Amino acid sequence: MKNTTKSEHTMVDKLSECQWRFKQSGSSTWLDAKVPGCNHTDLLNHGLISDPFYADEEARLQWIEHKDWEYQCTFELSDKDLQCTEWELLCDGLDTYCDVYLNNKPLFSSENMFVSHRVRCKDYLVKGENTLRIVFYSPINKTSHLPEKNGFIYPAENDKSSDKLSVYTRKAPYHYGWDWGPRFVTSGIWRPIRLMPVEGISLADVYVSQTHQAERVTVTFFVSVDAFVSTELTAVINCHNAQVPQSIKHVKVDADSRLVVELSIEIEHPVLWWPVGQGTPFLYDFSLSLLDDDHRYLTHQQKVGLRTIELVQEPDAHGESFYFNVNGRAVFAKGANYIPSDSFLPKVTKHKYEKIFKDALAANMNMLRVWGGGVYEDDYFYELADKYGILIWQDFMFACTLYPANEAFLENVRNEAECNIKRLRSHPCIALWCGNNEIEMGIDCWEWPEKFAYSDSQYAELKQDYHTLFHQLLPSTVKALQPDIAYIASSPISFWERPEEDAVGDNHYWGVWHGELPFSEFKTRVPRFMSEYGFQAFPLLSSIRRFCPENDYDLNSITMLSHQKHPRGNNIIKKHIDAEFNLPKDFESFLFLSQLLQAQALGTAFLAHRAARPFCMGTLYWQFNDCWPVTSWSSIDYYGKYKASHYAAKRLFQNTLVAADVNDNEVCVYAINDTPRACIFNIAIKLMSIAGEILLCSEHTYIAGDNTSNKVLSMGVNDLLDGRRAENVFLAVEWQGENDREIHTSYFTENKSLSLSKPRIHPDIDVDGDVIYVTLTANSLARYVHVEFPICDENFSDNFFDLVPNIPKTVSLVDATLASQGVELIAESLRIVSLYDTYNTD
Repeated sequence: MKNTTKSEHTMVDKLSECQWRFKQSGSSTWLDAKVPGCNHTDLLNHGLISDPFYADEEARLQWIEHKDWEYQCTFELSDKDLQCTEWELLCDGLDTYCDVYLNNKPLFSSENMFVSHRVRCKDYLVKGENTLRIVFYSPINKTSHLPEKNGFIYPAENDKSSDKLSVYTRKAPYHYGWDWGPRFVTSGIWRPIRLMPVEGISLADVYVSQTHQAERVTVTFFVSVDAFVSTELTAVINCHNAQVPQSIKHVKVDADSRLVVELSIEIEHPVLWWPVGQGTPFLYDFSLSLLDDDHRYLTHQQKVGLRTIELVQEPDAHGESFYFNVNGRAVFAKGANYIPSDSFLPKVTKHKYEKIFKDALAANMNMLRVWGGGVYEDDYFYELADKYGILIWQDFMFACTLYPANEAFLENVRNEAECNIKRLRSHPCIALWCGNNEIEMGIDCWEWPEKFAYSDSQYAELKQDYHTLFHQLLPSTVKALQPDIAYIASSPISFWERPEEDAVGDNHYWGVWHGELPFSEFKTRVPRFMSEYGFQAFPLLSSIRRFCPENDYDLNSITMLSHQKHPRGNNIIKKHIDAEFNLPKDFESFLFLSQLLQAQALGTAFLAHRAARPFCMGTLYWQFNDCWPVTSWSSIDYYGKYKASHYAAKRLFQNTLVAADVNDNEVCVYAINDTPRACIFNIAIKLMSIAGEILLCSEHTYIAGDNTSNKVLSMGVNDLLDGRRAENVFLAVEWQGENDREIHTSYFTENKSLSLSKPRIHPDIDVDGDVIYVTLTANSLARYVHVEFPICDENFSDNFFDLVPNIPKTVSLVDATLASQGVELIAESLRIVSLYDTYNTD
């Protein structure tokens, strides 16, 4: 909550400029610490451990999770400071088990990293030097006795240890390891901590509700105020960017009480908040002022997006729908699953959050799913989602295992749910609360009783605990605190192991990766809403060299194996590369081909899902990002470099799209319009030789209705080829996109059979300010062209694209330092490779 106070005392955060120190418990040596931070990053800053992400250092740092750690700071207070009505200690995030002491007196304890604390503490403060000390206890030592006490272990199969302790602790599950992430069980002050003076009153919470009627919205502010003195209070709401009437209310408050002040505003002909692509994500800029009878006041800024969001789950002719209706309009969701951006959460800066949303927008996404094995993200994450019009599917932080449901655990979760729903509920981006990731699928399909030797009675009790947590506690909490947003207990609703369920709910389809089925399965297994699916790819060598010694440039090296967390991952990738591509000539080429493979897999799914609208109404792939440098399902590697699949998403998630799907016997051309306006597609379909000769050409005009997808043309493959060899030709579908003329290419055979010759690719470079433009032209088909400046970390506007013979393509990149070097030096550093170069040395 962003609020400020003005009074005879200046509002001061007494901890913001303090020098924090830390030590391992039992040690007498205090060292400087960074707050927010954690024990791992503080140890690294002092050179006491090596880079946890480099080579196989992860394995040598597991001792840290077994130790207790202490953090401490001192600060000065004057007589004037102590005249304040009260002081409050505000802790946004303590990770995880800890005791908090103020001047050596116990203040409070915490055991949930997802819960914030607001504690009155004036009685603990003294004139002069004060000491705040926080003792963090090892999450492992705190819970290691519980499996033996229970007589069983929970099925937390992603924990990278045999004791499966993550379930007992309300801490980010991925900290214990995952099949894409390392095991770093952190401790520390991971979000801001402040000591704030209070004059008379304190603002505890602001909740904004909306009631929509025809051409009118009633906006109601519920303002929770903690009063430390009896006073008369004036509350005023003003809007600063629209003509909205002011709202004023006068109330009396009693000392030592909490009052909820309710103020309503009627907005006629409101400007609505829309997801990107559907309209403008307009935000009303409100301010709240609270003035007491001593002329002391608080102010609070609140941005409000007016919208309705409904999850529509209704029986229909196919089964049961699953889609999001925003402001009465069905929206096709395009996006990805988001995991935490770092294993060490305090390293995720505002700049990194901004890049996340710029990267999402660059790929034409309108939704991110905050996955249940990570954390409830920082406030700034959701502010950016509001600003840019990105819908957020929000999981509660439970994933892939059963959990306890004793009284203490349930109370801990209730506090967590209330804290985070209240924190996030006024954001217009929140589209859904989901109880957990894949637990119901695990109960039905993952053979937990057999794997973990549960008796029938044990398993029945565990399932009852699941019901209590996800079908009683969490839905009732959502209903009480944010009744206008839907809740589902678990994702997915339908299971990929059961094809007959594809017509109901959302689905996580893992038949291609885990089941090792061909990419064509993405075309046949299309559900109502695909909320998870994916395929792995390696980072490119430019990223690999940042964490891997050169003598470990081998898939089976210690480093590369420690940065591949899926036990079958490398073999699955190699199997598909062998089927689709020629043998890569070296390690770097193998990395490159893995990205092309991932792009083909996801691209197949992207088009299948969008072409199936309105049966299918969403496609969220796994996964958007990485928390460390690793071989994973991400489309953006840890260092921010786009993989080929991110560019495939950009091309195939365009709001207007024409693309061809080539099957064994049929070519289908689809025209897709995800905008709220009808559009005209002028389409040219060309059969071309590898050398660039146009063998056939037909032109078509099609008017696409708003928010529709239609098959506009169907052709037999044999009729189209008419005796021509599949390896010598390709299909180019051209149309006018939203910004430029687009070309979608399709092929009639696997890549290794294409009769490619070495393309002569000519680059022209132009510089305009900080922007570098590269225009490429090829004399013959150049498949999967990749351009890069090895000295630059920025991403090109497009990459891994097909360069159609004699048709120039311009891509751009923004880098002020590189742009300042001049065209000749820029040209010398440009590197261009294509598919041909991965298996040829000429």
